[in-house]
Amino acid sequence: KTKQKIARVSGAGLELPARSLTLEITGSDEERRLAKKYVECVMAQRVGDVVLDDRDSRFENDCTIVLVPSDCAGFVTGKNGAFLRQVVEQEYGTIMFFVHLKSDEGTRRDGEKLAIFGPKRGRRGAELKVMAAIESRLPGHLTEDMQEHISDSEDWGTDVRRLKMDEMSWALGKKGATRKKLARASNCIVEYVGSVVHMSGTKRERTLAGEYLKWIMDQLVGHVEVDTEIRDDVAVLHIPQDCVGYVTGLKRATLSRIEEEWGAFMLFMDRKEDTHRQKEKAKLAIFGTRKNRRGAELKVMSTVEGKCPKYFTTGIHEGEERGEWGTDIYRFRGEELSYALGKEGMTKRKLAKAADCILEYVGDYAFCSGTRSERGRGMRYLKWLLRQRSGPVRVEDLGLSKRMTDVAEVQIPKETIPEVMGPKGSGLRSIEEQTATFLFMAFDRGGAEVLVICGADATNRSSAEHAVRAVVNDV
Repeated sequence: KTKQKIARVSGAGLELPARSLTLEITGSDEERRLAKKYVECVMAQRVGDVVLDDRDSRFENDCTIVLVPSDCAGFVTGKNGAFLRQVVEQEYGTIMFFVHLKSDEGTRRDGEKLAIFGPKRGRRGAELKVMAAIESRLPGHLTEDMQEHISDSEDWGTDVRRLKMDEMSWALGKKGATRKKLARASNCIVEYVGSVVHMSGTKRERTLAGEYLKWIMDQLVGHVEVDTEIRDDVAVLHIPQDCVGYVTGLKRATLSRIEEEWGAFMLFMDRKEDTHRQKEKAKLAIFGTRKNRRGAELKVMSTVEGKCPKYFTTGIHEGEERGEWGTDIYRFRGEELSYALGKEGMTKRKLAKAADCILEYVGDYAFCSGTRSERGRGMRYLKWLLRQRSGPVRVEDLGLSKRMTDVAEVQIPKETIPEVMGPKGSGLRSIEEQTATFLFMAFDRGGAEVLVICGADATNRSSAEHAVRAVVNDV
């Protein structure tokens, strides 16, 4: 996990070959420099203090320092580092260490210095998360004199707004679900330090987060009205009234699951008095980034289709869109749908992650949305998966070309293939899960079996290949 964390934060590739004490670091000069620095911090932490030279001209490029009061350093860290490692670092893609700064040598310590490494956006989110933990332990320590503020920066800034204490639980949601939903839908960092909301990002992101938060709070007192015609951050679906309860779920559980999965924010826009008029359709507004709201839109369509077959798919034809952004559609035949879905949707999610595209099944159709390259990968992976149903796959039948930089072929010794595959393919499935790739065996022109590794991300493909090599070397 530490290796994966350092790779994610630095952007470099890290591999520890089997039976080797040498760590291989690949990437640009800057990526390798950062990875090496983080590795040295990890090693230093194991035997003593981590000391940083804050006088280095590049120090602030990837580091933010938070002063943590000594009497709550343990609380901020959590049991066995659980809060910092499993909560903050995981959510914001950072890596953190308590450190000593060279510029502080010989001075009195007035707290513990926590160094947060990562890109600016991740560091800001982690910083606010740590501030929230400090404030919960020492109420008023950070917020007593904090003033509301709206940044006028178009590029990057933080808006600060105070909430009433009785509004906090509603704005936070169960286990922070509402906060996370607002953050992902607006693509803005949203954290609550005590009862003070901090929204960090570009001006558009902060504006959207503020609007979404206001609508959440307005629901406490009545109906929310939004003119969806003039907004570019919304998709609208008209749903049969007899499907509204099915889509919403008990205590909004189904809608909340879709919001959590896709990072969208959804509202039914009909007034209560409209429902008494027995309108045939309800208007569902889906807010979020283009990719997030499209994923949520297709998920809702799939849910409705399960209750009212053919509602959205009547008149639909398979085909490809020509635009840079769009949706390609494939119609399943026979038993293809259940095969492409997999147990609890695992196969579908695997293909989507590997291709880095939106992939949802609505009725008997696969909807693949994204950029042209994302859709191209998604549809290729889906068709290659379905090809496996009819027997062995041949590389020459896949239509590979030099332009397909998302595919690699790996030669594996014949005697090690059973170990790589694992019982019922469990070995490959495990590697796919760990590396967000799509793997399958195929026969080359010479009749030998090769492993085909598919994935949009080169680092993930490399990690999958290293994992396979590790199994081969252990045989």
